[in-house]
Amino acid sequence: MDAVASSPSLTARIRARVVDPRAWAVLEAAYSSFLQFGLRRTSMQDIADRAGMSRAALYLHYRNKEDIFHALMEAYFAAAAEAVAEALASHDDPVEAIAAGFAAQMGDAAEMMMQSPHADELLSAKHGAGRDIVSRGQARLVQVYGDWLAGELMAGRVAVDAVGAHPHETAAAMLAAFDGLKQAGLDWPGLLAARDRLAQLFGRALRP
Repeated sequence: MDAVASSPSLTARIRARVVDPRAWAVLEAAYSSFLQFGLRRTSMQDIADRAGMSRAALYLHYRNKEDIFHALMEAYFAAAAEAVAEALASHDDPVEAIAAGFAAQMGDAAEMMMQSPHADELLSAKHGAGRDIVSRGQARLVQVYGDWLAGELMAGRVAVDAVGAHPHETAAAMLAAFDGLKQAGLDWPGLLAARDRLAQLFGRALRP
């Protein structure tokens, strides 16, 4: 069985990091509300209702909806870094490894996000109050891909002239291109196809 297919989903990884079941109920409810109403139009009452608790109980866990959104982003990046590291390590061929890494990074909830009418608002939140969390999360992913490239370079599985002495700079360029796909206005099938084409391009360029 494929190691990536049998590994925990991104949602399962995030769930495992939230010990308090009430806090998890809040995060699940908030994600659904953000997808349906957008970040600006979602209220704490909306989230409380979906989570099956009073608004007073909700405030015991989170101060406001921005606090909840930040918690979701932090949990995503922590789980994504873990999933990507495992996906990359499960393949020797760079094309297969990068394709698996990109798929793991998007995770199992990406389709709902990309098909939400509020996707632009939620994705643009990285330019607002959550930008520091996103910046740290993206830097963590660059570290994961860069460490993988450095290891593959030492093992002779990627071309020296493709990476040189700059595996983490190469990783940053790869992820910038990958992140740009989300802003390209593609539908879900188009995004998946573009993701896989990008993995093919990078992977083939890295082959020794």
